Amino acid sequence: MFQIYSWPNVILHLDGDAFFASVAQAINPLLKGKPVVTGKERGIATAISYQAKKYGIKRGMTIQQMKKICPDLVLVESDYETYSLFSQKMFDILRSFTPLVEEYSVDEAFADIKGLRRPLNKSYQEIGLAVKNKIESSLGITVSVGISLNKSLAKLASNSQKPSGLTIIKGSEIESFLSKIPVNDIWGVGENTTAYLNKLGIKTALEFALKEENFVLRNLSKPFWEIWRELHGQMVYDLDYYGKNEYKSITRSQTFYPPTNNKNFLLSKIFSHVEEAFSKLRHLNYLTGKIIIFLKTQQFSCQVTEVELREKIGFPMLIREEIKQAFQKIYNKNLLYRTAGCTLTNFESNQLMQTSLFNDKKDLEQKAKKIYPLIEEKKIDFGTKLFQKNEEKPSKDYSKSRLNRDKFKIPILNI
Repeated sequence: MFQIYSWPNVILHLDGDAFFASVAQAINPLLKGKPVVTGKERGIATAISYQAKKYGIKRGMTIQQMKKICPDLVLVESDYETYSLFSQKMFDILRSFTPLVEEYSVDEAFADIKGLRRPLNKSYQEIGLAVKNKIESSLGITVSVGISLNKSLAKLASNSQKPSGLTIIKGSEIESFLSKIPVNDIWGVGENTTAYLNKLGIKTALEFALKEENFVLRNLSKPFWEIWRELHGQMVYDLDYYGKNEYKSITRSQTFYPPTNNKNFLLSKIFSHVEEAFSKLRHLNYLTGKIIIFLKTQQFSCQVTEVELREKIGFPMLIREEIKQAFQKIYNKNLLYRTAGCTLTNFESNQLMQTSLFNDKKDLEQKAKKIYPLIEEKKIDFGTKLFQKNEEKPSKDYSKSRLNRDKFKIPILNI
C-alpha cells in the first residue's frame, strides 16, 4: 500500500541495552552474566540487566521484592558520572562514522548515514554492524541498532531485537514489519492512547498505519498524525544535531548509599557538583549569578540555601568560601543525608561580561582563567582539589564506588 523502493533518507538509531546495568558489568567483570540491578542507594530498581529481567524484575521494585524472586541478585549503587563517560564515548564512536548525530538521551542517539555507502565502502547494514561492533568491543557493553527511513521506524527497528541486535527496515519491508508490532510499541503512543486505539479496533502498528488520513485527523491529535506519516516512511521529525542551546538552570546532584552525616564527605560532594555544573556553564558560554546548594535527608526532606552574587561569574574557585558558608547553613550533624547537589541559575552570556568580579578577587579570577582551560583540555587534572585544600578525605566506605570507577578510567579514556 505504501511501499518505498529507495532510500530517500537513512536514519540509524543507537540504543544502549540496559545501559546503567551494562556499564556496571563493564567496569566490574565479576558481574558479567549475573543478575545486576542499579539503584541500591534509592532502595528500588532503576536499571535491570537482561539476566535479572529473566526473573521478572521490573523498574521500581523494592529491594525486598527483588530479593524474594531472585536471591542471587547483585545490587549496585548508581554512578552517573561513569554513565556519562560511557555515554560520551559511545556517541564519539558514532560520530567517527558520521558527524550528523542527535544525542537523544544518555543511552540513545539518532544519526543520519545517508550517502555514506561509497565513502565507507560499506552497505547500510555493514555500517550499522561496524558501529555496533566498535562500541561493544571498545566499551564492553552491548547496544542495539536500527536503520530505516526516519526516526520512528529506526527506533522500532532497534527495539525489535534486543540485546545486541541489528535490524534494517527497508521501504519495501515497512508493511510486513509493522504487522508484527503491537500499537503500544510505537514511539510516542502511551497507555491511554493504546487503550483508545484498541477500542477503535486498532491492535497493531500496521492497522494504525493503514487507517485513512481523515480518520487519524478526526480521532487523534496532531502528534499522532505525524507518527502516522512516519509509519508511512515519510521524514517528519528532523534530527537535532545541536541539542538544547538555551538553559534556565543547570543542576548536578548524586544520591549515595548508605546515608551519612559525614560533614567532610558531604562538603566534598557539594564542591564536586559545583565544579561539574560550572564546567557545563562555561561550555555553554554562560555566567551565573546564583548558586543553590541543597542536601536531601534520609526521610526525603530537603534543606536548601542560595548564594546570590553581586556580579556574574564562570569560575567556582572565586566563591569557595561563600559555598562553604552556604553549606554550613543547611548542614545538621544530627541528620543523615542521602543526596547532595547544586543548581546554577540567573544566567548571562559570557560575551556580555566586561568587568571582573570584585576588586579583591581580580587576581584570583585571572588565575582561574588560566587554570580551568588546562583542566578542561586534560593537560592538568586537579579534580576537586581546587576546592578541597584542607578538607579531610571521605571515608573508605563512601568513596568505594569512586575508587572502583577510577580503577577502570584509564583504559576507557584511551579508547
